[in-house]
Amino acid sequence: MLRLPIICSRKPDWVAPFCLLMLIIAAPASADRLHFNDGESITGAMLGIADGQVQWNSAILGDLFIDLHHVRYIESGDHFDMEITGAEMNNCWMFLQRGKQHLHCDEGIQQLANWQLVIAAGETITEPQPWLKKKGSVILALEDAAGNTDVTRYDVNARTELRYLESRHTISMRYQDESSNGDKTRESWLGTYQYDQFLTEQWFATGNAFYDEDRFRDLDQRASVGGGLGYQFLETAYFDLLGKGSLNYVKERFTNGVVRERPAFLWNLEFAWRVDGQGAEVFHRHAILQSFEQGDDFEVNTITGLKYPINGSLSSIIQLEYNYDNLPAETAIDKVDRKWSVGVNYDW
Repeated sequence: MLRLPIICSRKPDWVAPFCLLMLIIAAPASADRLHFNDGESITGAMLGIADGQVQWNSAILGDLFIDLHHVRYIESGDHFDMEITGAEMNNCWMFLQRGKQHLHCDEGIQQLANWQLVIAAGETITEPQPWLKKKGSVILALEDAAGNTDVTRYDVNARTELRYLESRHTISMRYQDESSNGDKTRESWLGTYQYDQFLTEQWFATGNAFYDEDRFRDLDQRASVGGGLGYQFLETAYFDLLGKGSLNYVKERFTNGVVRERPAFLWNLEFAWRVDGQGAEVFHRHAILQSFEQGDDFEVNTITGLKYPINGSLSSIIQLEYNYDNLPAETAIDKVDRKWSVGVNYDW
């Protein structure tokens, strides 16, 4: 085995340029790259960290042992368990973001200020993780009854999340349609988009936009855009918990012709508990919209449910939706809208 960086640190000054040159010209075909404090870098594969040294494999120079105080950045798609001063991180891979070193682990994304804080790194435990992660779901609930009463109900919810390193995009859509004895009793739809840009492991800047219609609540159309800050309390294999607050501009047009525009504060909370790792999940999401112009102009929208696996990507789902509008368009409209539903969920 070659121990070139150690030789360089222990020999006279005239040997160092020669050693550094040998490292620079050693460029094996590999996606991993180690950056030195002096701005130079070499390609290869990280094998682990122990005793204050990075074990690095170069296709030309073989196995190298590099003192951590020489290291500035490491880019590697392989995964390692890492022991850092004061913490242990699992299933980590390394990447650069805006010229800073980051570790993407099961515990979340952490910016690493100095490689000398790393005590040890274990062997590769999984395949390299894709830079782009995608997940989503579609929920379908329906009822079709005939006889003394003819009732038809459709409820479709779709949601997808795209995560690219420190950026997260969440898109959702909802459509509801109900009729009784041939008369339409409900028709509404809602579309939302949320963008989150992580500033630290847990804090992120957020932006949002939504548009909805519900003519049976005399809401012809409503649109809103806003921005603010959020905090990712938990993001593990079993728990997700985040909260975000934003300042929004809201414009509403009612079926009676009234148009209302106002600034408002929007608070969102999202929680998910994957109970057993086999697909069972308890979830809760809510949004609170509070007008700055009127203290009694606020509304609360929540959805709480349980998902239980059936087979593969299919799950059964039962959920409760509770919506409260303290200042509806007309006094004849109920402030509370509550609905239980049972349906089928498909995940991807």
